[in-house]
Amino acid sequence: MNDKIRAKLSLLPELPGCYVMKNKENEIIYIGKAKKLVNRVSSYFNRPHEGKTQKMVSEIEDFDYIVTSSEKEAFILEMNLIHKHYPKYNILLKDGKTYPYIQITSHRHPMIKIARNLKDKKAIYFGPYPDSSAAYEIINLLNRLFPLRKCNTLPKKPCLYYYIGQCLAPCINEVSKEQYDRIISEIKAFLKGDTSKLKSELATRMYEHSEKLEFERANEYKKLIESIDYVTTKQHVSFKEKMNIDVFAFHTREDYISISTLMYREGILLTKINHVLPYYDDVEDAFINYVYNFYQDHIIPKQIVMPDLNGVDLLSEVLEVDIITPSRGTRQELLTIAAQNAIEAMKQKFALPFDDDKDKIELLDEFASLIGVSSLHQIEMVDISHLQGSDAVGAVVVFTNGEPNKREYRRYKINQENTKDDTASMYEVMYRRYYRRLTEQGKYSNLIIVDGGIMQINAVKKAFDALNINIKVVGLVKDEHHRTRALVDSDGKEISLTDNKQLLFLLTRMQDEVHRFAIAYHHNLRRKSMTSSILDEVPGIGEKRKHKLIRAFGSVEKMKEVPLSELEQYLPHEVAVNLKQKLDNQ
Repeated sequence: MNDKIRAKLSLLPELPGCYVMKNKENEIIYIGKAKKLVNRVSSYFNRPHEGKTQKMVSEIEDFDYIVTSSEKEAFILEMNLIHKHYPKYNILLKDGKTYPYIQITSHRHPMIKIARNLKDKKAIYFGPYPDSSAAYEIINLLNRLFPLRKCNTLPKKPCLYYYIGQCLAPCINEVSKEQYDRIISEIKAFLKGDTSKLKSELATRMYEHSEKLEFERANEYKKLIESIDYVTTKQHVSFKEKMNIDVFAFHTREDYISISTLMYREGILLTKINHVLPYYDDVEDAFINYVYNFYQDHIIPKQIVMPDLNGVDLLSEVLEVDIITPSRGTRQELLTIAAQNAIEAMKQKFALPFDDDKDKIELLDEFASLIGVSSLHQIEMVDISHLQGSDAVGAVVVFTNGEPNKREYRRYKINQENTKDDTASMYEVMYRRYYRRLTEQGKYSNLIIVDGGIMQINAVKKAFDALNINIKVVGLVKDEHHRTRALVDSDGKEISLTDNKQLLFLLTRMQDEVHRFAIAYHHNLRRKSMTSSILDEVPGIGEKRKHKLIRAFGSVEKMKEVPLSELEQYLPHEVAVNLKQKLDNQ
């Protein structure tokens, strides 16, 4: 403990709040909360620790604290600060996996669709569905059974779905709110497993058509009934109460916490999610924080079941949900099942001879030592993409604590004239990026990796020299199969990676990510420029109509595939004919 820490400890109040631990680089490495700041923060320095906690404490060179008015306020502030700073010793789930939900949109004329983000709080959601193919099967069936609109934007004329009875055509008909409410109520009943009324109605129609010798129509209804049976029998009811319940349990071993989540919807076990993560402080705090973070990407159910821990009441208050900590009964049985799953997940982790998700902090510390820097909290990888010099773009992906930090990803359209010159493009991208960070006093990364060799490294160094910035820059060395085998630094010295499979895996993951990000942007620019150039050549298509076409079809290729009648939904007849001829002749 240094003198600065000793002096600050004497000033800590007996009040709730958050504390922020920093290393010698003044980087935030851990954020916590406390009912009494003086007791919690002092405990790091006045008693011995072991394992991962000892490693974290050994790096603390300074700390700050913020007093709050209540424990609840401290909890919320802690979570906000963690999401802002991504400290390397805080558990923060960032595996990028999001399960699809079925969404009934909140529009005046609602539609059914697949959603992976839950930003529209007015919409109705069902799920999650761990098997995305099952979600799409259900969506397709719902769209056949219930006549909600299928078009993202309402056309001026009814489409095919109206004529086959699968849409009410709000584009030409006035559809009342009462009609929509009735349909949505039926969809809700279907998704909750109540299909008897619907199947009875379909069976009646099937028999009516059969008696009229309309066997083709009768067969259509028979297939719909079979589809309903197929979708609903794939779901297994394993909880007698038809409730939405999430069950959380955990198991610890050697500074790792294994957390298992069982998600029940309407009594159906939809999915089981396991995560094994390192923890560096109080295990109960780590578990409570995990549950809170879990609901940043999932809908909060009616009830949560979990062990009786310190912080459960606070979590219930913050999430505004009923949390049960059972000691007997059915919910206790569910908790036991989740706990057994957590134990099994931990066994699997320690049984594997090689684990790609082994402690990333240790891996990054090893990486930092290898290239001669003190910390690798944040790494950037840069790539340039173009096609024979056209539509050149730069892409930067950011990994924080070894995980993708997509909020920090950036794309750059290259402005300089000679877009075939990768080194000039690299200079432009990094100069623009760090000029802005310099002027806005933004945070610098610890390492820049360029997808290139010494020429690209020198381009980045030149940009940094112009801005008087000092950040380590390395490049990737590829083998004859274009796979990364080593790094090269600004002196041209190669750093071998052949003996470190985990580090190679991390770099390969970063390389794949920056390629994906750059190429997606490059293709998007090419598609837009191609679409714009063709549409600009057709008389009668101005900016407003061009925007409508792009929004409706997305690309020229899609426009080529549609009949003239569909183009006429967006354009006058003569203009549509001219566009169709232009597309056919391309």
